[in-house]
Amino acid sequence: MAQPADPTAPPPPVAPAPAEPPVPPTPPTPPEAPVVVIAPEPKPAEKEKKPNAGFDGGFFIRSDDGKYSLKITGRAQPYLNITRNSAANPGDPDDRIVDWRSNFEVRRARLVFDGKLHGKNLTYKLQTDFGKGVVSVRDIHFDVRLEKDVWVRVGQWKRPFSRQQITSSGRQELSDRSITDRAFGAGRDVGIAIRNDYEKSPDLEWIVGVFNGRGEAPVLAGTVTTDPMTGMGTIGTTSNTNVPTKFRPAIVGRVGINRNGLKGYTEADLEGGPMRFGVGLSAWLEGDFDDDKKSNQKLQADYIVKAQGFSTTGGVYAMTDQEAIADTSITDAETSLVGFHAQAGYMLNKNWQGAARYSYVNDPRQKAKTVRDQQEIAVTASYYGVGHDAKFQAGVRLVKTGDADFTDIILFEIGSNVGW
Repeated sequence: MAQPADPTAPPPPVAPAPAEPPVPPTPPTPPEAPVVVIAPEPKPAEKEKKPNAGFDGGFFIRSDDGKYSLKITGRAQPYLNITRNSAANPGDPDDRIVDWRSNFEVRRARLVFDGKLHGKNLTYKLQTDFGKGVVSVRDIHFDVRLEKDVWVRVGQWKRPFSRQQITSSGRQELSDRSITDRAFGAGRDVGIAIRNDYEKSPDLEWIVGVFNGRGEAPVLAGTVTTDPMTGMGTIGTTSNTNVPTKFRPAIVGRVGINRNGLKGYTEADLEGGPMRFGVGLSAWLEGDFDDDKKSNQKLQADYIVKAQGFSTTGGVYAMTDQEAIADTSITDAETSLVGFHAQAGYMLNKNWQGAARYSYVNDPRQKAKTVRDQQEIAVTASYYGVGHDAKFQAGVRLVKTGDADFTDIILFEIGSNVGW
């Protein structure tokens, strides 16, 4: 018979759990490669879009692509003129007759339209004048670029003869041009020319062109039928044109040099600064294709200097006339007129300037003085409110004709040039 278990006997020992295998050490994590973030290339800065309309040296409008543009500028010159004329009294040699005359005039009232057509290689200009109660076209021309700085111009504009003529009437330091300007026939004409940007005074300026030779002013022509019974005339067809019936070409050319950023076609040293200067030479060669035995050849040289508010400009002129007799040609000519003018001005401050000029014109063929022999003394005080665009002037001009005295013709002028 089995014996019962001893209640006091200890429990059998518990076998220990098997030890877990050691965990191998974790190998070190290799350093991560740096992340290179490639930024997108910056876009080129976009040019600020220019406005299609506004004011920049004139009121303008232009197309989005810039191929077409129109700029409008203008100026007006109202003046008060007071003229004193003195002449000998035929009835009393010791007495003189003095005549005072005065008037207001709008000497010039210009509107200018210029711009581009079909791109930057074709430009145009139209200038009209409403001064003195007469409406006229002063300039109308187109310019075509052939090379970077070579253009062809066709139309009506100033013949490139003499600096004072090319200089705008709104950019002069005296009240008007010298007597040499009219005496030697400067002015506008219809023609064609090849040029560089001579009007902008580059270091070397040049232009040569062929013109009608008769100028811009139209001539009134027509027919009149006379009634044999009454002797009264009836006007038939008429024409008012500046187109010559016979071609009398005039070849006009100019070459010049300019230095140190000179603005050679604006008078008065409004900019100030170190010395700037320019010199130019102009020639006018005229044919006699219309066989009227009349032709002129002209030469002209001029200069301009500006420095520290001081300015001076001037020119010398010479002209020949074809001898008006039968069987002559343009080579049968004699010197008919010579002349010069010189002027100087100084900016007293940024607004006020004083300027003076002396001019001389003489017909060397005549020993006695004639109406073609003239001298002029001019003095002008100018106030520049906004440069030449708001300019007020007061001046006096003394003109001596023939054997007269300087005091025989005195012109007092008070006026302004206001423009934009």
